[in-house]
Amino acid sequence: MISTKYFCRRGCVCASLLIASCGFATEHFFTPPESPFITDTKETIGTLNISAGPVESAQSQIDSARQARADAVLVIHITGKLLVANTPLRLGSHMCLLLDEGGSIAAKPDAAAQSLVQINEAEFVSISSAGPDRGVLDGQGRALAGIAVSGSGKVNIDNLSIRGCGVSAITYTGRDAQAVNDAGSITRCLVQDCGDGLLVTKTAGFMCLDNVFHNNRRTAISINSPRSIVAGNDSIRNKNGVVSASNHGVIARNFFEDNDMSLNLETGSTANLVTGNRSLGKGGAVSVSGRNNRIYANAFTVSTATMRGGENNLFVNNAGLKSAATTGGPIIFNPPTSTNPHSNNVIVPGMGRFDLAIPGATNKYQPADLAAARDGLRRARAEHPNDIIVLWLRGYYLSHEPAGLELPANTCVILDGSIRADLGTAPDPAFDKKAPLTQVVRLAPDGYCSFSGGTLDGGRQAFHGIVATSASCALVDGVDIRGAVRDGIHTKGRGAKSPLFINGCSVSANGGRGIWLHVAGDVHALNNVCSGNNQDGIDVDAFATDCTVLFNTSAGNRRHGVFVEEAVINNIVFANELLGNNRSGVHVWNEEVPGNTGQNVIAANLCRGNVKGVSVGGRAANRTAGGNLLFNNVGLGNRDFGLATGNSHANGNYFSQSVLRGNGQEIGAYKNTPFIFSTPAKQ
Repeated sequence: MISTKYFCRRGCVCASLLIASCGFATEHFFTPPESPFITDTKETIGTLNISAGPVESAQSQIDSARQARADAVLVIHITGKLLVANTPLRLGSHMCLLLDEGGSIAAKPDAAAQSLVQINEAEFVSISSAGPDRGVLDGQGRALAGIAVSGSGKVNIDNLSIRGCGVSAITYTGRDAQAVNDAGSITRCLVQDCGDGLLVTKTAGFMCLDNVFHNNRRTAISINSPRSIVAGNDSIRNKNGVVSASNHGVIARNFFEDNDMSLNLETGSTANLVTGNRSLGKGGAVSVSGRNNRIYANAFTVSTATMRGGENNLFVNNAGLKSAATTGGPIIFNPPTSTNPHSNNVIVPGMGRFDLAIPGATNKYQPADLAAARDGLRRARAEHPNDIIVLWLRGYYLSHEPAGLELPANTCVILDGSIRADLGTAPDPAFDKKAPLTQVVRLAPDGYCSFSGGTLDGGRQAFHGIVATSASCALVDGVDIRGAVRDGIHTKGRGAKSPLFINGCSVSANGGRGIWLHVAGDVHALNNVCSGNNQDGIDVDAFATDCTVLFNTSAGNRRHGVFVEEAVINNIVFANELLGNNRSGVHVWNEEVPGNTGQNVIAANLCRGNVKGVSVGGRAANRTAGGNLLFNNVGLGNRDFGLATGNSHANGNYFSQSVLRGNGQEIGAYKNTPFIFSTPAKQ
């Protein structure tokens, strides 16, 4: 049984599929666009209505309309069934095809065309349904593609039902394999009974969100796209679910059932984050090749992951998933956490486990001295050099040392209680960049480490709650971090030495940033709540590269919800809720660092009740913010602007499928050359 409605994370009822038989609903991320224009305030729109008939007749009408209005955005309504025989329907630049109620495109029984719709060497093209029900593209089992895109960019495909296409539902070949500001998208589509579902190559930043792939004979989603996002999709009864050769992409919160293969990261896949994916029943195998891929916090029913070569691929806390290495073993780190305090003997293969419990005070007003825990941990490390130390801290502790609790290599800490800094200094001391760092906890200098649970309170004396500047492979999970003079979590200088996951933390009331990703790489901030901090909730700052900021809530911070600044490149900010911040929900900027804040992907973020929703800008000709993708961000009730595209030093940013409603102004007057394109509603 399949239902046709679900409630998305923004509380609205949307048309999609959920698997009602098992009560499982995939979380979804795409919001239908609402924009005051399609491409520009000065655009002219030509509207064309096409009824049923052969596609050749429709093509003639489209070609005539384009010739008559060469500079217009053509909005083409299909009101009946178009039949494809020997040639596809061809769409050119600045064309928006809307399938009205009852509108469809179908192959004739003897069709010889290679596709139903063709988009070749074009840009600013969309195909979608005019109403809530999906418009239909039906290949009738012929050996063709539903939609064939080649040598094109900025193509959006939304809310279609594509079926019976023997080659593929959608074949998408872009024109620039590195430029995220030329990205395409497929959203809210039902793809079934085809050869392949979606084939994507030679493009960057591709968005594949909230689709259902059902009963396709080969692969549901095959993607080779740097910094792409594949999220919120269902793959049911296909041969393969997701096959990726992408680099630095995100594959998140997808659902798999009854596929032979759920996930295959091919040899060319590099540094992808795979997180929050789930499967039921016959979930299908998982195969990982490539290098530097991060497989974090997934729940697959398959029992093993096959490693076919590869290098430095990391598995962290994946429920029910074990690795069976064939060649080139993976890196496995399975630390116990406050939400999963497991007793498995193997945390890191090849190392033993030693558990150490050090009780603190039961009265929070008379906390125990943390020194006893620190000294006990040091002794355990010396006595068990080849083990992972699991330190259980229960109760209340007071830290009198500026260094706080410094974790040695290969240590996991679970805190059930609190640690508060009491350094004997006046509250809120002036920050001195040259002074030694003070913190409540410092992560290990190398090896593996984790810290989970409890409360870390800087007491308005320690500069930082957690310092994570060194090279350990680390997880910070479910920690309440507050009261630091500067940052809740501080990563400055970490670089890309090894991955750091920051998951499910509450980071609040700190004197600087909540989470500061500064001169850092391979840091992943997931599912955190950052509130009431004196600067930004999350700051992706100077020289940060290949970091992800996903599924966080950042609210009531004095500056921005998420700040992307100072020549950072190749970062992904996706599906965050940014509420009531004193400046922007998301601000993309360059103030001081020569270079460009560019090639970042800012997608599907909800910005509500801030001064600005999403804003972009650069300070000078040599300090710019250009070439970014800003896709399907939602601006609701922001005081000044829902979307501010930037000044003259913020050129070439692509704003696509924006949702703007109830802001002081929906779009600020821009003094630059942005690309703007949103699928039109019914005209």
